[in-house]
Amino acid sequence: MSEPKLIYVCEGGDCTERGSGDIHDKLKEQLLAKDPEEETVRVRRYPCFGGCECAINVTVWPDRRFYSEVTEADIPEIVESVTSDDGKPVERLQGKVMPDVEEMVWTLLDSPY
Repeated sequence: MSEPKLIYVCEGGDCTERGSGDIHDKLKEQLLAKDPEEETVRVRRYPCFGGCECAINVTVWPDRRFYSEVTEADIPEIVESVTSDDGKPVERLQGKVMPDVEEMVWTLLDSPY
């Protein structure tokens, strides 16, 4: 079995002020309902991605999906995206942060440290 995907929810200042804690909790709740043992996907908090102007930010690793301006209404679509066989990204939530911010995040998440 391959390593589970990791969904990181930003908990930097702007994201927290806009409700990232609730997004984290609801994502985790919905994903645990589908995968109670967290064998295919896990939800974690991340200190800050640096895309504050586009809060709330959520990433899916190793798929390299950087979602911005995430709201509670987006959660079912994100859950479907990471749990379905076709695994299509939620395109309307992508491409909002500066490319260098996104690349920095992938560099950090790809690091073995």
